[in-house]
Amino acid sequence: MSDLLSTGVSALLAYQTALNTTSHNIANANTEGYSRQRVDLLSRPGSGTGSGYVGAGVDVQSVQRITDALVNGRLQSSNSAYSRISVYADYAAQIDTLFSDSGTSLTTPLKSFFDAASALASNPSSTAARQALLGSAQTVASRFATQQSQLDAMDSRIDQSLGATVAEINDYGAALAKLNGQIVDAQAALGQPPNDLLDQRDTLVQKIATRVGVSTTLQDDGSLNVYTASGQALVLGQQATALGTAGDAFNSGRLDVSFNGQPITAQLSGGTLGGLLDTRRELVDPARAELGRLAAGFAAAVNAQNAAGVDQNGQRGGDLLTLPNGSALAAKANTGNAGMTVAIGDAGALSGSDYVLKFDGSAWTASDARSGAGVALSGTGSAADPLKIGGAAIVVSGSAQAGDKFLVQPTADVAGRLKMATLDPARIAAASAVSASAASGNGATVGALAVSDAGNANLTDAVTISFTDAGTYQINGSGSYAYSAGSAISVNGWSLTLSGAPAAGDRFAIARTAADSGDNRNAQALAALGGQALFGSDSLNAAQTALSTRAGTASQQASLALDAQGAVKTQAEAAQQSASGVNLDEEAADLVRFQQAYQAAAQVIATANQIFQSLLSAARG
Repeated sequence: MSDLLSTGVSALLAYQTALNTTSHNIANANTEGYSRQRVDLLSRPGSGTGSGYVGAGVDVQSVQRITDALVNGRLQSSNSAYSRISVYADYAAQIDTLFSDSGTSLTTPLKSFFDAASALASNPSSTAARQALLGSAQTVASRFATQQSQLDAMDSRIDQSLGATVAEINDYGAALAKLNGQIVDAQAALGQPPNDLLDQRDTLVQKIATRVGVSTTLQDDGSLNVYTASGQALVLGQQATALGTAGDAFNSGRLDVSFNGQPITAQLSGGTLGGLLDTRRELVDPARAELGRLAAGFAAAVNAQNAAGVDQNGQRGGDLLTLPNGSALAAKANTGNAGMTVAIGDAGALSGSDYVLKFDGSAWTASDARSGAGVALSGTGSAADPLKIGGAAIVVSGSAQAGDKFLVQPTADVAGRLKMATLDPARIAAASAVSASAASGNGATVGALAVSDAGNANLTDAVTISFTDAGTYQINGSGSYAYSAGSAISVNGWSLTLSGAPAAGDRFAIARTAADSGDNRNAQALAALGGQALFGSDSLNAAQTALSTRAGTASQQASLALDAQGAVKTQAEAAQQSASGVNLDEEAADLVRFQQAYQAAAQVIATANQIFQSLLSAARG
């Protein structure tokens, strides 16, 4: 009887455990990170008899967590990738809107400016037209500043998110290290895996992975080590190492992520953290630099064109807009006292890049701040021979020591500092700086007179051109210069072309254009600036369109990547649920099956009791 009773009791206890496990599955069907559990039963060894081995019942070998490490790894990777592209796509869409929306883009203000210049060319003496041109220039400067402030605000939000994300990673890492200790202790005490603790730990790993790309290693004692994708150990057993944030190497006001006090920003990838850092490197920084390049190009072109004319007072045209300097940030580790002044020497040659300049003890070398590739650098850094790189002219002051570095940003914040240099409408140089007149009786007349070098000190000096014959002329009564039909006569920064064939005795006088002349040639040239090649072969309008197009393309590509990664994430979640999720229909069926088995085991015990009572009764009889 004892064998029958023991067998029944073993079955009763086993199916009680199975029922408990099934009810636990049902209770946690909607618990985040919960993995379905299963009872593994093992038959007890039978007892040998003359007629063979007779079974002795059943034992619960273990309660297993149904999980697949490969599926979990795939989910971890997809979560990390999705979080990264989600952040990236969000900022890409914001930048696209900033550069393409009619309320925030440069398109309308620039068009209004060139339209105002064209209106001035139609009526160069009109004070209202001049005021309208100044107002439109102010609007352009304000729009540049607005776009700069929006990009700066994004940069600030990225820093705030970096700090918050690092704090979350540290919290999850500390919690995971604590769980490691509990898991090790539980396994040592019972020799069985603490399934619910393992689920909690896996959930923490997934949460860390959504913040930064990670890899994991399971140790023999059951603890789990967690590393960043580049190898920094966030959790080793029961010890968590916190990430940190600190100002970057150039004191730019930005945060770097650090590990054990060393910056690792450039090494991090994946997750929210990777998305924020990629956004800063690939979207915000290039957009700010390119916006500054456009602002510098616009200001330089407008100022140069205004300098090619004379204003209403008959004075040479001055700057209508300020052209701010770039910036140079000294590395915190510098040991010298050198400083740098970054002027924009050639706006048309600006590349929109930032540079790192390093002093080796005798000379400066330069590299691209984003790619690290070497960049050509000329000059010595003196005021007479500045360092020249990508359209910037850099003057070094103080004394640099070997190893000193500077982050040079020729255009990163130029757009936000673009201002009006004058608000006096009379200072607009609508008239060309010089005018030409032909003597009466000339065989040839003035075809066109254009300023080719507004910086020439002798530009407005009076000049008389006298032809001694059809192919020879003198300047101010001196020299003998050959002339061929259609060729330009260039003197003092201007070029004169003639209409018709000159003859001996023809004379032309070139002099400064008088005040209130009604001349509109410079206003016409100002109106045409938008379509002229200012950046290599690109015009201002083309460069602005290209900036908007790049932002739109980046946003579209990020959106498509987000959709694709979302599909991958959904598939990984479905695979994880298929492997580990609770199916309530299956659990309901198991509940009935185990209940029936439990009832049958109880019946075995009841039968053993009846047989035992029958034996007692027979013995008493």
